[in-house]
Amino acid sequence: MDAEIPQLLAGSEAVNRLRRAIASFAAATDRLERESGALRDRVVRLAEELEEKNRLLAASLERERRLEAEALRQSRLAAMGEMAATLAHEVRNPLGAMELFTGLLLQDLRDRPEALALARQVAGGIATLNHLVTNLLEFTRTQRPRAVVVDCQALVGDALLYAADLCATHRVDVTRGDVAATAPAVADPELLRPVLLNLIRNAVQAMADGGTLTVHAAIEGNVARVTVADTGPGIAPDAREDIFRPFYTTRAQGTGLGLTVSRALVSAMGGRLSVDSDPGRGATFIVDLPAARAEEI
Repeated sequence: MDAEIPQLLAGSEAVNRLRRAIASFAAATDRLERESGALRDRVVRLAEELEEKNRLLAASLERERRLEAEALRQSRLAAMGEMAATLAHEVRNPLGAMELFTGLLLQDLRDRPEALALARQVAGGIATLNHLVTNLLEFTRTQRPRAVVVDCQALVGDALLYAADLCATHRVDVTRGDVAATAPAVADPELLRPVLLNLIRNAVQAMADGGTLTVHAAIEGNVARVTVADTGPGIAPDAREDIFRPFYTTRAQGTGLGLTVSRALVSAMGGRLSVDSDPGRGATFIVDLPAARAEEI
């Protein structure tokens, strides 16, 4: 019995060593699993970071390509602007003489309806060319507006008088608001006049089968507002800003500069040009300018 005790003790010590070894192995395994899990998490984070960096790099390259394309487009526009300005200056003088002589011819042909109709077509073509040349010049010119008090109502009357033949040719009836009420604004009449003419011409041309043109000028609070409304097909919601971009047009013979120039001119005078439209129910263009204060009138 006494001889078996050392053997039992030795066996117990071996079991204890085995237990310690197993415990150490289990601890090492747990540590390796934790480190392995941390390593997997780090690999996942690194993969996500790499994916994000690749996405940012692709976006940067795409942005660089867009900037290069935009720079090329601006360079072409600048060259086109210089060429257009040169041509417009060369063309404008003979156009002015043609417009003057055609006006005299219209007066001489008042008693000859057939000849008068033909002369009006010629006059309309000259007016259109003059309008296009004016838009090209305004598009390339740096505007320095004068701030004077102008009566929007009077300028509306001038623009409608100038566009009278165009309205008659397109069978467009003209309706005005309260003509007796003045609408004094702080603006440059030399810039506001082509804006109104642009809007009126666009409205008339939008009514291919005739319709009603409604022009209204009034003071609303501290704003002098002129509205030009037509009964044409209207403008789709997704095109309401596109129409103000250079060279955007839906007409086969349009240049796409009229509204671009008009918005730039109104903005130069401290105002705002906007549009309100429902497809199929016409469009209304709105010119808001600073109203003249009582002491300025």
